[in-house]
Amino acid sequence: MRKIDNYPKSSSGPAALESPQPNERIYDQSISISGTIDAPDNGEPGQIIHAWIDNVCIGETRIFRQIEESRLGYKLLAKLPEPITKPLSAVIVVTLSGEKETETKRIGEVSVELIPARLRDRPYGEVVPPEQGKVLHRENIYGAGPPAERPSPEALRLVLDHLPSQSSIVDVGCGAGAFAPELIKAGHQWLGLEQSDYCITLLERRQLPHRKLQNAYPRLPCLDREFDHAICIEVLEHVENPEFFLSEIARVIRGRALFSVPNLEVVPFLKDWEVAPWHLLEANHKNFFTRTSLRELLNKYFARVEVFSYGEHPLRTRDEIALHIHLFAVAIS
Repeated sequence: MRKIDNYPKSSSGPAALESPQPNERIYDQSISISGTIDAPDNGEPGQIIHAWIDNVCIGETRIFRQIEESRLGYKLLAKLPEPITKPLSAVIVVTLSGEKETETKRIGEVSVELIPARLRDRPYGEVVPPEQGKVLHRENIYGAGPPAERPSPEALRLVLDHLPSQSSIVDVGCGAGAFAPELIKAGHQWLGLEQSDYCITLLERRQLPHRKLQNAYPRLPCLDREFDHAICIEVLEHVENPEFFLSEIARVIRGRALFSVPNLEVVPFLKDWEVAPWHLLEANHKNFFTRTSLRELLNKYFARVEVFSYGEHPLRTRDEIALHIHLFAVAIS
C-alpha cells in the first residue's frame, strides 16, 4: 500500500461521499466506499479516486459511471493493509487526482468505527481472505470441519432428557466423544463406535472407551441387544447405506435410539436472505432429511418414532418466525 506523509490538501467544490455513513461500524478488511463527483469538462479519463486512513492508501479506482449529465459516480472496496486486533475510531479521507497526480483534491471524509474482521479465527477465513488470488474449486470450499470435543448445550440436554437413568449407551459415529464426559458424569456407561483414524487418536488421548468400525458399511462390533440405548448425533446424513446402518443400530440395543440430523425444511425460508445452513456445506453429506423422510426411514427399523426440531437459527424469516436447523428423533425398539 502507498503511504504519504500528510493528508492531501483540501479544495472546495461540489462532491459527495455516500458510503460509509458517519460513525458506521465496518470491518477493517471490507470497507465499501461510494460517492459522486462533478463530471469534468474533458470527460473522466485520467481521474483517480483514492481512499486513505492515517495517511495510508486503503484503495483506489479509476472507473466511474454516469449519474446525470454533470455527475459521475464511483465505488471501491478497500481494506486496511494490516488487520487490526481491537476496535478503532478512524477517519476515511477520499481524494480525487489527475493521472500524474499534479493536483489532488480532498472530496470527502467520514468518521467510522473499524471492527476487527478476525478472518483467521472464523470458519473458512483462512480459505477466502481478501488477498486470496487463486481461483478456488469446489473441493476447496466444501469440506468437513474438525470433530467437536464438546456438544452443543441444547443437544446435550435433549440426549440427557431422553435417556433413562443409569443406562448402557453406545454412541454410533461418536467422533471425538463429545457427549461422553457428561453422559458418564450422569451415571451412564458410555462406549463410542468410530471409523475415522483421526477420531480414534482423539478418543485414545481423552481415554474414552471405544471400538473401531473397520469399513464404510460395517456390521457393528457389538453383540445383539448388548446395550440399553444408542445415540447417533449428526451422523445419519453422512452414511452411504442408511438402511443397513439403522438395522445394525436396532440389532444392538434393547431400548431406544436418539438421532439428530440437519433440518432441510429451513432452506426455502432462508432463501429470502440468500442464506443456507452452514452445516449443509459439508462435502460428505449424502442424505438430506425432512421430518417425514426421517420418520419413515426410522419406522422401518423401530416400533415407534417421534421427530421434532431444535437449534434455533440466528436469522428469522421475513415473517419474524423462528426456524430450527436440526431434527431430533426418538426411536423405540
